[in-house]
Amino acid sequence: MLTQTVQSGLLKRPSLENSLWYNGHTFSFLINAEQSGNAFVLIYCYYKKGGEPPAHYHKNEDETFYVLEGEVQFRIGEENFIAHAGDVAFAPKEVPHHFSLVSETAKALLLITPPGFETFFEEFGVPAQSLELPPIPEGEPPAVFINKMIARAEELGLVWTPEY
Repeated sequence: MLTQTVQSGLLKRPSLENSLWYNGHTFSFLINAEQSGNAFVLIYCYYKKGGEPPAHYHKNEDETFYVLEGEVQFRIGEENFIAHAGDVAFAPKEVPHHFSLVSETAKALLLITPPGFETFFEEFGVPAQSLELPPIPEGEPPAVFINKMIARAEELGLVWTPEY
């Protein structure tokens, strides 16, 4: 009989070893590209109102959000809706999308297929100091940091859509 442990790679849960803080959120990488045979990445997301991304689309990846807790307002293409616990929101590649929290916090599983864009979070996040929510960064980051983020996003096929 196979005994599974959290460390085995077969069974994962959020831990300091697989989590980072990014823009006021806590992301725990449950299954990475290598573990899925480069098929997908699964991230447990603990979101805080105020740190949501601007409208954008991905040239290469689909994003699927399974809401676990809280309420999240999505705009995907021309559709606007509020997702509650148990709801799934699908943002196909090449389709502009945006989300914002209705509740103060929310938790969701984020499935990225195929993997690749998750490296953006890894590059611009910092190792989590706890599994709680970090403070949302105050003020504007330095221009050099913003320019680096914009350049990397473009390399990864992320297109900002401020007119959306």
